[in-house]
Amino acid sequence: MAELIYTAKDFDSAYIVPDWPWGFKLKTEARFWIETTKVGDRFVQQTKNPKTGKWCKPKKSTYDAVLVLAISDKGKVCRVGFAKGANDTAIAKSLETIDWEKLSDMQKKQVCKWTAWNDVISNLTWECKPYNPDAKENQDKIMANIAKAASYKTIECLKRNNLV
Repeated sequence: MAELIYTAKDFDSAYIVPDWPWGFKLKTEARFWIETTKVGDRFVQQTKNPKTGKWCKPKKSTYDAVLVLAISDKGKVCRVGFAKGANDTAIAKSLETIDWEKLSDMQKKQVCKWTAWNDVISNLTWECKPYNPDAKENQDKIMANIAKAASYKTIECLKRNNLV
């Protein structure tokens, strides 16, 4: 079981690995944290140039819905969470590992958002037909109704979890 680190949120609170490899022979420091914004979470890694002593530009992953920094049993830095658009199974599996109470409010809002979308989408049926430009207006209305339903379910979850 990996050790989860909920406090690594920025450069100052980052998890530090003191003996990070730099090239073939040198060692340096590396910092890792999870950056949380209203867009989602992303994994950030930054190393210190051992020749100059200056921190390199941070390397940031693409956004996922929710991430928590983790240290594997073998000592490797990794992340636990789920991507945007993840299905209910992936979200549930992540939430079995992650402590809901230790998530930030923004992360909890992401969980509400994606579980709401999954709930709405699971009740849809899809039908593929040849393109008909006259049907576009009807399709736009359907998409708007789907978005409204997901928004309603998201708000319900936010209220239930005192996030509004």
